Amino acid sequence: MIIRKAEPGDIAPAAAILAQAYQTSFRPIIGDAASTYDVAHFEARFERDLEHLTVLDDGGVRGVLLLLDGHVIMVFVAETGRRHGAALLSHAEANGACSLEVFAANMGARRFYERAGWHRASEYSRDFAGAEHRFLRYEKSPERAQEAP
Repeated sequence: MIIRKAEPGDIAPAAAILAQAYQTSFRPIIGDAASTYDVAHFEARFERDLEHLTVLDDGGVRGVLLLLDGHVIMVFVAETGRRHGAALLSHAEANGACSLEVFAANMGARRFYERAGWHRASEYSRDFAGAEHRFLRYEKSPERAQEAP
């Protein structure tokens, strides 16, 4: 397992991971709007943000991290239970991550972040995919990030 800066050839497999996650994990939260977040959508996003994109390579791209100015924009893995998400989150913390946002309804992600020592800093509503959704902002101080297992 290698965590590395993404290269142009990583964009398509990374986009496929995100598109699949939106169909399986976010469809119950955002409904049919999830279908607008397809491979083409994420390919365009990753082309634009390539310099901030990190991938976990384990016989191919198996995880994606987008970190910008200390904020985890996204962390997704192709499959759970392999510690890929934990590895990416630890990498983000080691590179200055101190905040992230999650759908309040995404209980699996909330448990994941809380187990990793992140704490809920605020709750708010905002527009996402054409509808109002509740979000939680999680934070972790740089000192606490270095103490993480």
